[in-house]
Amino acid sequence: MAKKIKHPRIHQLTLKEFEGQFPDEAACCEYLIANRWPEGPRCPRCGHLGASEVSTMEYKWVCYQCDTNGYRFSHLVGTIFENTNKPLRQWFQVIHMMLVAKKGVSALQIYRTFGFGSYRTAWHMCHRIRGGLQDEKIPAPYGHRGSR
Repeated sequence: MAKKIKHPRIHQLTLKEFEGQFPDEAACCEYLIANRWPEGPRCPRCGHLGASEVSTMEYKWVCYQCDTNGYRFSHLVGTIFENTNKPLRQWFQVIHMMLVAKKGVSALQIYRTFGFGSYRTAWHMCHRIRGGLQDEKIPAPYGHRGSR
């Protein structure tokens, strides 16, 4: 007989709670940084913990450990949010909408709800989010190359 695994209960945020927790872009950035690097910003190339903050740019750090000229990075590097033109708060809103929907959310619904310039933008966001939520232990289906 298979043993039942107990998973911790995760509280689902209501829309009001979500808006309270993430009222602006800065709150989303702080949440991402705190959950990604609990001990402080870590260089994505070498893993060095002593990266120094760039004083002229918000949410940017530089690491001289792996590059003598200094490797600059932000809180978005190496995440599904990297190389995007959309604000992090909008990403969080889409993720929230996808996670609370009982029967799932299509890219077309995201496109209509958020008023993106094109359906393709919504499709790429949904594709990245679903790729990021995929369990690494489960192999990708046949013919699927996975997310980058």
